[in-house]
Amino acid sequence: MPWHMVIIMRLLTSEEMKCVEQHTAKFGISYKIMMENAGVACARNIRNEIEKDGMITKRVAVICGKGNNGGDGFVIARKLCECGYSVTVILAMGYPTSQEATYMYKLVLDNGIPTLWYDADKVKAIQTIQSADVVVDALFGFSFRGELDNEMKILLNEMNNSKAIRFAVDLPSGVHCDSGSCDEACFKADFTIALSSLKPAHIVQPASACCGDIIIAGIGIPEESYSVVKNGLYTYSKSEIKRLFPKRESDSHKGTFGHVLCICGSRNMPGAAVMAASAALRSGAGLVTLAFPKSLYGTVSTKLTEALLMPLDENEEGTLSADCLKKLLSNPRKYDAIVIGCGLAVNEDTKAVVRAVIENAEVPVIADADALNVIEKDMSILANKKSDLILTPHIGEMQRLTKLDKEVILKDKTRVARAFSEHYGVYVALKSSNTAVSVPGEERVYINNTGNTGLSKGGSGDALAGLIGGFVAQGFARLSDALISAVFVHGYTGDAVSERTSKSGMLPMDVVNELAYTLAQFEN
Repeated sequence: MPWHMVIIMRLLTSEEMKCVEQHTAKFGISYKIMMENAGVACARNIRNEIEKDGMITKRVAVICGKGNNGGDGFVIARKLCECGYSVTVILAMGYPTSQEATYMYKLVLDNGIPTLWYDADKVKAIQTIQSADVVVDALFGFSFRGELDNEMKILLNEMNNSKAIRFAVDLPSGVHCDSGSCDEACFKADFTIALSSLKPAHIVQPASACCGDIIIAGIGIPEESYSVVKNGLYTYSKSEIKRLFPKRESDSHKGTFGHVLCICGSRNMPGAAVMAASAALRSGAGLVTLAFPKSLYGTVSTKLTEALLMPLDENEEGTLSADCLKKLLSNPRKYDAIVIGCGLAVNEDTKAVVRAVIENAEVPVIADADALNVIEKDMSILANKKSDLILTPHIGEMQRLTKLDKEVILKDKTRVARAFSEHYGVYVALKSSNTAVSVPGEERVYINNTGNTGLSKGGSGDALAGLIGGFVAQGFARLSDALISAVFVHGYTGDAVSERTSKSGMLPMDVVNELAYTLAQFEN
């Protein structure tokens, strides 16, 4: 999703944004000044977009609500009118209620800008929207709650059906700022102008799909005002992720880039082992060892030519036997990262293997898939971990780990991830359409903004686990940097694959193989 500022970006909830504005007012920057600044910035960005390539548009419909978002709309109308545009203001909910918005509406009237009351002039208002070259949604902003009423759905439907270029001020109407959920009838913007800061809905699906291209517009809020935000949500841009990558020095060797051990696979799931190990290899790790049930040797050896192979004792079910632990744990310092669980299966033997690895490993462990299923049955494993532990659950696995209802998790993934991370002292990558990454000891939660539905296939998680292991082994400055970067790059690579093939037809191994090309954009 494109935006026009590329740094690590803070995401403010509706309440956090209110607190920042309140703090800003204490610096002598009044709400009226902030509203004027917001409208001026929006008008400037609207002009920049519609005047590109010599495009000439003149008729603008600004649809305003009764709150401060409507006040921003009044300023936009005035500023575009000053630039020669034919502007009509449509009051969708009656007279403005806030002092600042009322003041800005008076200026609209003083400037002779035509104004229509939607209730009284519905037919004319709809005709104005239908004939406009530009439609500006200044109805709710980040304050939308509950559901749209029928009249508002009719209005938004007309706005969406307009052939005009559609702009949303801060957020499209009908979008919930904090959760990223949205009403089916919500405004579908071509451009959304985020005021001061990104909000969760700019990133989180399905709301982000309604935002179009996102432009971040400063409104004069000083950096000190953001100090009131303690529990922050953040997202990364490509340029920031690139800065996290360790430099590959010219005199490096395979030992420089770390050694990953992947403990994966079973008779019924050999592909999971191959995908995890392949992703670790493609990540740039210097060495990758795959530990697997010995009966899979024929399958694994034909798929992996660059990995070191460690065939191990297995049980009658074709999974690793607990008898393999002596060999598996014989040299705990040999590796730089361990990936465990992909296609491992769950039985008494694999439970013993997962427990022993987590309780004895002296390097970071990435627990995925069946390792999580083992942990879910015995949460004491987390208390007895010896080293850093990264968990990569999808929503269903998180449901089993937390015993929370699925809907509770979906409603507030970031809070659930942070609470689990803090309670158990583990890193969490809660996988979904916007993976949430939580780090123990940090109040921040990182929301990923890459990826698409083409990754919604069995095996994508195995590839991500291997990629995380490979990045961890290579020595990023912080373990969290390796984790966040792997999540971002995995989704970014999935986006690259889908553009060349299709979301329906792409496979996890397509993503793994594409890493050879996309990583060129991140290497330092």
